[in-house]
Amino acid sequence: MSNSWRPLRLAAVATIVVGGLAGAAHAQSSADSLTLDVFHVGRRIGTEVTRFERNASGSTARSSLAIVDRGTPLQLTSELHLAPDFAPSRFTASGRSYRFVEVDVDVVRQGDSLDVRVGVDRARIAARNTGFMAQGWAPLSGRAAMIARWEKLGRPAALRVVPPTREVTIAFRGVDTVQTAGLPVVLRRYVVDNVVWGRETAWLDASDRLAAIVTRIHILPMTAVRQDLRESLPALHRRAVADRMDDLAAWRRRTAPVASGTFALQGATIVDATGAPPLADATIVIRDGRIAAIGRRASVAIPPGARVVDVRGKTIVPGLWEMHAHASQIEWAPAYLAAGVTTARDMGGEGGFLFPFRDAIDAGRGLGPRLLIAGLVDGGGDGALGVVDAATPEEGRAVVDRHRSSGVQQVKLYTLLAPDVVRAITDRAHALGMTVTGHVPRALGLAAAIEAGMDQVAHLPTIGSPDSAEGRAAIAMLARRKVVVDPTLPWNELLRHAPETAISSFEPGFATLPAPLAASYLSVNSRVPATAVAAELRLQLNIIKALHDAGVPIVAGTDGAIPGHSLLRSIELFAQAGLTPMEALQSATIVPARAMGLANESGTLEVGKRADLLVLDANPLERVSNIRNGRWVVANGRMYETAALWKLAGFKSR
Repeated sequence: MSNSWRPLRLAAVATIVVGGLAGAAHAQSSADSLTLDVFHVGRRIGTEVTRFERNASGSTARSSLAIVDRGTPLQLTSELHLAPDFAPSRFTASGRSYRFVEVDVDVVRQGDSLDVRVGVDRARIAARNTGFMAQGWAPLSGRAAMIARWEKLGRPAALRVVPPTREVTIAFRGVDTVQTAGLPVVLRRYVVDNVVWGRETAWLDASDRLAAIVTRIHILPMTAVRQDLRESLPALHRRAVADRMDDLAAWRRRTAPVASGTFALQGATIVDATGAPPLADATIVIRDGRIAAIGRRASVAIPPGARVVDVRGKTIVPGLWEMHAHASQIEWAPAYLAAGVTTARDMGGEGGFLFPFRDAIDAGRGLGPRLLIAGLVDGGGDGALGVVDAATPEEGRAVVDRHRSSGVQQVKLYTLLAPDVVRAITDRAHALGMTVTGHVPRALGLAAAIEAGMDQVAHLPTIGSPDSAEGRAAIAMLARRKVVVDPTLPWNELLRHAPETAISSFEPGFATLPAPLAASYLSVNSRVPATAVAAELRLQLNIIKALHDAGVPIVAGTDGAIPGHSLLRSIELFAQAGLTPMEALQSATIVPARAMGLANESGTLEVGKRADLLVLDANPLERVSNIRNGRWVVANGRMYETAALWKLAGFKSR
């Protein structure tokens, strides 16, 4: 790897202040730059270049991001003006910080006020107690100045950041030493929470320059590293993941379950998702993570000494399944549990995070739902996603073997795979007892992909009208092969809603979102008229109903979307499509359990199965939106209050 950087020697810090906003503010007059290599799901996709101008009154940093995300060029420019004490006086940013997230921000300090413009919206707010300015992760290089501002203010409990207005917490977590040009470089490691949704890790060097950062681009993994330290990024990433697993373990230690071990839930109506009628005034006994007994209260014996939880007036349903997750951060764990999700299938992320995350939960060291993984593979080259590529059949088979050895349940195909590689992957996966899901590769199309061995399809297939000859043929093929479909309708709805339609009008959970995540979705501008949006949704719902009626297994999944809440929205949309409330509930319980070969231990409330269940304030069979009224969740035999879990994930109370 070639680079033009020289190693930084501690003795030279006072005279060689290269690249960092914090260090920049100390110089009298000079200019320099910092180049960060940017990675998305592990793949290098471009750079952020920041140029600094400094004088006695402070500093200005002008950043330019240029990346290509799966073939889509993204550019974002920003400008940050700082006083010598790192207090920001102006911040501007424009461009796109993700494929659908448009950024157009201008914040100016005017005496005791801040003039804030976000798109066409303007506001004047008090400048008092405002510690910094940032829009989502942008700019990456600015995290160094934010941390320096926090240090300058005496490490306060929280730093007020705009826009949007939120409280950011920062903590020093330790010192890491890496090598560049054969010499050691000492880096200070910080955790920064709520610049984006959840926790980032950022490293600063001895001159307060940003050395590296592990963060997210919307909800997917993004990392960046100074070019001279690029070879150290894997080790730094492992250090960040270890910190997050420590945080996950701390959440479990300090979040006391309402009940665990052996206990009974007494007096609720039970909807077991088998299709049987609801069972009123019933009792469930849970012992060591399993359902030990279930039935009417009068017929179920409660073990001596077991705790009894009064759930009269409540309805109990099986724990829910999220079949299209992108759990790239630990905050997904409490968010999913809070929504009643006790099993989630991740659909392609960074193994360096996902495997420790999965293993910590499985071993009881972390709080979260059971995590299943579909290992990602793409065809490589420009526009590919992730770092697992297969350009030949031999490479495809090798990828399947590696995924199998990592304990994943499925292979997830992505869009750039060649037909012969797809066939090699599916054949090898099936030989090893694995299934294959994912996007329909562009080189094949739906029919050829199914013929090549795809068992499941992510996102709603494009088949035209279900009443057309083409649509009927596609539906018949999917039904004949029993291909499982996860339509991700909530994701489509979020990205394609009309500008005049408030997100909270169809997704009430939006009002509870952490400010950075809400800002991302508020920045979506689909420019699709409401009439066209309604027509698109009607077509999608008609396809769902036609697939279901033909016997195609339909499972609830979201592609991330609004954490937790969108899974509940998926159930509502299936009912809107014409599925009965029971069938809609089954799309998030027994149908995905069957699809993943786990119906013998999950998906319904029956004796011997995992104690995964959701206690609701009202019956979803009477009104499907009652699925949103979760009071408690039981995950692998541990019972938690959902309100406490939402808070842990950074969500506001309803």
